Amino acid sequence: MSRQSLIRRAGRASESVFPLRGYVLSVGATLLGLLWMAGALLPAPSPGHFAEPDPARPSIRIQSAMKGPERVVIDTNQPLPAPPDKAIVVAHSAAAGSAN
Repeated sequence: MSRQSLIRRAGRASESVFPLRGYVLSVGATLLGLLWMAGALLPAPSPGHFAEPDPARPSIRIQSAMKGPERVVIDTNQPLPAPPDKAIVVAHSAAAGSAN
């Protein structure tokens, strides 16, 4: 087989496997083109009503007398504390009791 026939065969195989790919690409390209045309043809949006500060309207500032909880700092660089001796003895005796 020639290289050209293999390339044509591969193209047909991918179209049959992904039939929606062509649809999605064409619709996506169409929508993108419409957005670009709309951006070029339509006038720019006017600034909003609140774009400029109005001296008659004071700015709203919210304050609270309540304080939040204290910040918790967890230092992960410190080594773990050694378990107490009782826990080691209890665990050892429990393991020894189950072996009998």
